[in-house]
Amino acid sequence: MSEKKMGRKIMGGHPRRTIIQLVVASVFVGAFLAIMGISPGEFWRGVFDFTRGVVNWLGDSVGEVVGNLLTYLLFGAAIVVPIWIVSRILSGSNGSSRKS
Repeated sequence: MSEKKMGRKIMGGHPRRTIIQLVVASVFVGAFLAIMGISPGEFWRGVFDFTRGVVNWLGDSVGEVVGNLLTYLLFGAAIVVPIWIVSRILSGSNGSSRKS
């Protein structure tokens, strides 16, 4: 893929147009926050405090469940990924050209 196509894919269109849209949106959002008397630091602090409050409201049990799921994911991946890699190596080029 050429650099030009990659840039358009990442930017979501022509890079110059995307940058102009981001600048205009940033000016409007910055003006709105200034009118409301909110600094960017206060905004992000509020977002993080809200997220922390939701997690605390859900309780420790949700944290335990997520922790267990991540542990199971890592343990399973330690077995599954090497087996998958070996099977891809042993299948050679036949694996990518199979037709259903």
